[in-house]
Amino acid sequence: MAKMINKVRLIKFIRLYPLLAIAILLIAYLLGAFSDQSDPIIDQQYLITALYLFIVVVPVAVIIAFLIIGKSSDNLFKQVKSDEIKFANQDPFNLPKVKMGGYKLALLTNRPPEFTGLTGDTYQADAAALCNLNPNHTPPVAQCECGFYAYKDKGEARFEASINPGAFLIAVDLYGVGFEYERGWRSESQVVKALYLPKRCMRCRVLTPKVFVTTFKLGYGTSSWWQWQVRCGICSSSFKSEDKLSFNQLAQQLKVEIR
Repeated sequence: MAKMINKVRLIKFIRLYPLLAIAILLIAYLLGAFSDQSDPIIDQQYLITALYLFIVVVPVAVIIAFLIIGKSSDNLFKQVKSDEIKFANQDPFNLPKVKMGGYKLALLTNRPPEFTGLTGDTYQADAAALCNLNPNHTPPVAQCECGFYAYKDKGEARFEASINPGAFLIAVDLYGVGFEYERGWRSESQVVKALYLPKRCMRCRVLTPKVFVTTFKLGYGTSSWWQWQVRCGICSSSFKSEDKLSFNQLAQQLKVEIR
């Protein structure tokens, strides 16, 4: 969890970096870094040197931080994969009963609309997992990545939504055989309880969303699809009525609650 917190902090810093850079340039300008004042507050050479250091040191530090976090994530993934073989319960018919539930991200695609995971797999509101790599697997399998995943913490899933435009935050209950990780679950089946609407239109990012609209996304071969988003009244005005769904209509078609 500490590694994830550091990753979130780093990404937030990168988002603020342009504003920080502008602020530092403005301060340097006010202190006389770009003028020929005879008596500046701080020697111009010092200011120019400090700006060069800022331009070089900060991006290099961010790159190094990303490499360290990425390496730690890889080591953690390898550790989890190796630990999965060491089952805590040797009797598969006497597994402990644990309530599994959490949050995840999903796109809304196709007509009628259905959920599509970030990996591209589509599913209904009530579904059992399938393994696309090995048809003999009944997910989840320890040595495979098949199964339904979910975060335990809503805040962590919400942050992931902020870096995945077009994805919706959904709440799920997980059932059947499952694996518990530090940050979430992997399970055999899943029921989507609710879909959370973003506070802003997915296009202008300013106004309140009023309706779902769908657009056709071109892909290679048979990978083209319809994708649903929420738009405000202005950004949805050019869509035909057959390409729109109200919140209640989409909730009925998906068979989930919309919050």
